Amino acid sequence: MDGILIDAGRSSRGWSRIGTFFRCPQLFAYGERLNLEMIPADALTRGSMGHVMQAHLHAIYGAKQGGCWVDDKWIDDPDMLMKPEDALYAYCEANGGHDFIDRMLETFRRYLYQFPESPGRILSVEHQVTAVLGEKNGEWGMWVVHPKDQDFPRDAAKIRACDEGIIKPSPLNVPGHPDHGKAVSLTRRMDMSTRDRSGRSYVWDHKHQARVQPGRSVDAYAIDGGFAAFRIMGRQLYGADFGGVSLNLIQTTAPWRVARPMVPTTPHRDRHFAEMLWRAEHQLARLDVDTPDHWSWPKVQHETACVGRYGSCAGIKLCFYGEAGKY
Repeated sequence: MDGILIDAGRSSRGWSRIGTFFRCPQLFAYGERLNLEMIPADALTRGSMGHVMQAHLHAIYGAKQGGCWVDDKWIDDPDMLMKPEDALYAYCEANGGHDFIDRMLETFRRYLYQFPESPGRILSVEHQVTAVLGEKNGEWGMWVVHPKDQDFPRDAAKIRACDEGIIKPSPLNVPGHPDHGKAVSLTRRMDMSTRDRSGRSYVWDHKHQARVQPGRSVDAYAIDGGFAAFRIMGRQLYGADFGGVSLNLIQTTAPWRVARPMVPTTPHRDRHFAEMLWRAEHQLARLDVDTPDHWSWPKVQHETACVGRYGSCAGIKLCFYGEAGKY
């Protein structure tokens, strides 16, 4: 199994972190401060396995089309990459998940049967994008950092934007917090970006689900802040030719349905997304400083939030009984 194994994991400072805080500060504290397992391990593992095969499939397409960005590397030789099924085995050797290999291989082969060709010109695969909150050309908002400056020091006074302009980051203002004075940043790992024959560019997100129901899913994804971030970043990366965010919904059980709906736009929310992110990061930092007892962080404590259509929140027993709820 020669070749590169693509990193299809979480980005360094991604939406799953601050998005959980938006959902419930206490749930965030359970997972991010107390290091308790909040996501069902089996579902997370299957999703990661599916992402690895999708990443290798589309990166190979991109390499054959003349090259594409894979993470932060330009790949124009498909032989540099593991074949998708080899990548699955390599992933499992490093991370586990052997019990799901047959299921995820069948999922992947059924996907290929329905979609045997590339969805367009592949521009990037598993490419991490960094944005910061601050001012650019006199306007405050969230701005994508130039690719060559993605690893900027978070205390940098000025950095380059992905397009024209210099960003002046607005630093976190919570004295006593270790990140006080540092830029407030958000990263997103784009599963894939493509360009169609008309020149329109799209950001794609792969979702592996036990049951694909696009009619019920699209509004849920549309309101998720991670997709607002994708859209804001996509507009800055691709300009007027940006076509939006597309879902690649892949069912991991019979009848192996695949759906590719567009994520509906949310223009009102997008306009003040940066402001909401700024406020949440400061609320989080203030809790870190003022409330060191992570079991006592604010709880949403609302019946439809804590017990939703997918069942109870993973932290509900911890909210009932405190630390005793772990057992």
